[in-house]
Amino acid sequence: PMAGNPGNLCAWVAPVLLTISCVALVINLFHARKVIENSQADLLVASADATAKDEWVAILTGEKNQIQEQLNQLKAQVTELQAGKDILAADLEAANGAKKALHEEMDKLHNQLIAAKAAAGMPAEVSEEKPAEGA
Repeated sequence: PMAGNPGNLCAWVAPVLLTISCVALVINLFHARKVIENSQADLLVASADATAKDEWVAILTGEKNQIQEQLNQLKAQVTELQAGKDILAADLEAANGAKKALHEEMDKLHNQLIAAKAAAGMPAEVSEEKPAEGA
């Protein structure tokens, strides 16, 4: 009965095509929804990973800053100790110079004492040896 009437065929084809199009659209919507849900889940996982990495970076940055502060303190102590060493070296040099001057003065006095005793005719009971440098 449909083959004989071309108008009847057009009336029947349009609703079938419309139904097929609607079914395809619904299938496409469900597929898009599934893709969006998967993308949201992936985004949540990535966000959680990023948050964990941000926290780890913050922890490492804090530790780095703490180590840098300790390093700065140690450098300051080294500088302070070096300055103290330099002062002590200068003091030691001055003390050695004073010691040398005292030994020279002591030698001079010893020689004067021997000469004075000899001039006075006194026996030289004072040792002729000069005092030891280390004494």
